Order: sequence, then C-alpha cells, then structure tokens
Amino acid sequence: MILKNKTTLLCIVILMLSFTNLNAAKKRGAYATKNIIGQSFYLKACSSCHGEGSRGGNMASIREWKELFAKNAFELKDLHTDDEETLFVIEYFNSDEFQIQKVDLLDFLQEFAYDSENIPTCN
Repeated sequence: MILKNKTTLLCIVILMLSFTNLNAAKKRGAYATKNIIGQSFYLKACSSCHGEGSRGGNMASIREWKELFAKNAFELKDLHTDDEETLFVIEYFNSDEFQIQKVDLLDFLQEFAYDSENIPTCN
C-alpha cells in the first residue's frame, strides 16, 4: 500500500511539472503568429527584403493577398520581375517548394494584413 501511494504521488508530481513546462512554452508576445509554419516560410523566402512578418503582411489587405496568390501567384511574380536582386524570388515562386508552402505563407501574410486585427502598433 505504501509503495502504491509513493508511485501515485510521483506520477502526480511528474504530471504537474510537465503541465507547468507546457504553459511556460506557450507564452508568446501579443502579436505572435498562430501560423508558425507560414512564418518560417516567410522568414526564409521574404524577410530579407520585406522585414519581419507583421510588417511584410501589412503591405496588402486580406483580399489583396488572396488575389496576389491567385492563378499560381501570377501577380506576385509580376511584382518581383523588375529587379535583378529578385531573380531568386521568381525561381522560388516557380518551384515545387513554393507550391507546397504557398497555403501556409498566404495564411501567415493575411494574418498580418493591414485590414486584419493583428497589426502591431506603437502603443
């Protein structure tokens, strides 16, 4: 009986510690994204020119982002064709990698669109 109580107590302590660690890991900033995957795609492919995600997403409205990504991102590609520095971006847009990532990337950009409710301010 004593061994059973010690085992039960040990299990309870372990569970309490694991829940404490889970809650600590969830604490993020007020404007942290819910779309970690889309954010990582943005940081890898877009942030070097367009800055952090909240700033990059703020370049268009939710509807405008949807239109930019429509028709295999034709308009988005067109916006990037004028500059030699963006040739790698066009290659990315034409890649299988972009085809896989575009849904999460679009969701991430729409999350911080200028008409979304997730726009960081100076307040």
